[in-house]
Amino acid sequence: MSILGLQPEGLTYVNEETGEQELIPRANVQDGYKYTIEQTEKKEHLMMMCLQKFPALDKMTVELFCDRYMNHKEEMEAEMRNDKEYMKKFKV
Repeated sequence: MSILGLQPEGLTYVNEETGEQELIPRANVQDGYKYTIEQTEKKEHLMMMCLQKFPALDKMTVELFCDRYMNHKEEMEAEMRNDKEYMKKFKV
């Protein structure tokens, strides 16, 4: 696969077997999690707080973390507890 570039509609490349230009479409952001009004407000609040505390992070990264936290909270907390470097910041 020879990559031609990222386009608004997706990633274009040349299929080495056929020699034809093909497209891998971008993900549809509407395919993500479905939230209630209250959940949407909570997510927006989390994102705003994260972006204020970590302004160097891009909004998409913050959104991914917020989505993961809201939908897989227990798993994410378990990963943080198992991270010895992270947990050094807290008195346990």
